Amino acid sequence: MQTGEMALLPRHIELLAERIEARTGLSFPGARRRDLMIGLRDMAEAAGFERAEQCIEWLLEESWDRSRTELCARCLTNGETYFFREPRAFSLVCEHARKKLADADGAQARLRIWSAGCSTGEEAFSIAMALRQEAPELDPRHIFILGTDIDGRKLEVAQRGIYRQWSFRGKRGTLHSGWFQDAGENRLRVDRSITDMVRFAELNLMDPVYPSPDTGTQEMDIIFCRNVLMYFSQRQARLVIERFRRCLVDGGWLVVSPGEASAELFTGFSARHFPDAIYFQKATEQTDVVTQEPARPPEPIRAVRPTHADNAPPAVRQQHSSALRDATTTPTTGEVAAHARRLASEGKVREAVRYLDHSIEHNPTGVELHHARGLIAMESGNYREALQSLKRMIYLRPDLTIAHFLLGVLFLARNRPREAVRHFEAASEMLEGVRGDEIVPGSDGLPAATLRDSVRAYLDRGRK
Repeated sequence: MQTGEMALLPRHIELLAERIEARTGLSFPGARRRDLMIGLRDMAEAAGFERAEQCIEWLLEESWDRSRTELCARCLTNGETYFFREPRAFSLVCEHARKKLADADGAQARLRIWSAGCSTGEEAFSIAMALRQEAPELDPRHIFILGTDIDGRKLEVAQRGIYRQWSFRGKRGTLHSGWFQDAGENRLRVDRSITDMVRFAELNLMDPVYPSPDTGTQEMDIIFCRNVLMYFSQRQARLVIERFRRCLVDGGWLVVSPGEASAELFTGFSARHFPDAIYFQKATEQTDVVTQEPARPPEPIRAVRPTHADNAPPAVRQQHSSALRDATTTPTTGEVAAHARRLASEGKVREAVRYLDHSIEHNPTGVELHHARGLIAMESGNYREALQSLKRMIYLRPDLTIAHFLLGVLFLARNRPREAVRHFEAASEMLEGVRGDEIVPGSDGLPAATLRDSVRAYLDRGRK
């Protein structure tokens, strides 16, 4: 195949670049157009085409599926990674873990970390190993490490956890022998004690499906996204960074490569400079970067009767007392729901559920209580209880957009696309005519424009 063939199709190359960026975020402006043309040769060969024009025609067809996305990721990016690459970032993880241990009861401290664009998984496993070595007092059951990538083939390698010498780049002698087992043929397998700490999932950062309980991307302490943003246009990078910001807890960290650390992209973050790295910490006061207006607090879902705890068991009364420590009135359902979610985020899921169940017993029409109960159940993987709570929300408030959206997410996760599409369509109709910067009630401050994007992405997935 000759590269001259592609030079004859400038219009098709332009259309292809636009489509690849829209579907994957990978951007090929000006000087990078040559990278796309070179990559096309590899793409055509990998897809079984004799000529580049055939591959271009296939990529420009109306439909776009997972195979096209994976082909672009595999042939147009460099997925090179290895264990403990740029080690200072793992020091940040351990510092943050020790701080959480100091600020909370060590047995209850929880840590949530996301390796976005994790490739074949070395980074995610390095995070787990660093924590086991430097913060051994942190219970591994309270550590959630998520690795996501656009390329399903790379994730298959990560899930197997077997690596050749190239993944160690001279570090094999410095790695703890207990972390690996001999897998034969000069390969090593990551030990079960490490792999159990990491969950891998396919995720396209261009799909506005995060943060959400379905993808496990909410309330993250640290997000790694190294050598990924450099492939995006400035506009796409800004959108991804804003979604990352929403995924992080206040004070959480976003780790990027030094070459990607353009200050103008990281509104809402403060930079922390090191000789070999720059990290961005989420500001504690929220600002809406995308819509240009400050994010307003969510409107109350509904005026409801206060919840009482006079006849509650001692443990639940104590939780109410904690929630009321600085209050002079009986808590509203919103305050009860917020306190329960804080308990769950601290790892006290059973206490949070008992607290909510008691409150619901006294106030069965409290929509916010059912909302919190459903979210905690989703985050815990208890889909049956989540389904019950979300259906109860819709029974009480059929016009509640966020309830339809969450039910759609839940049904899609349970491989029930018909029911999912029905609820996503309902949410879409409710969002029609709503101003983009208007906060969706009950959504933890999510603007309507962001939720609309998520609904569209989920609808496309459910209709396939």
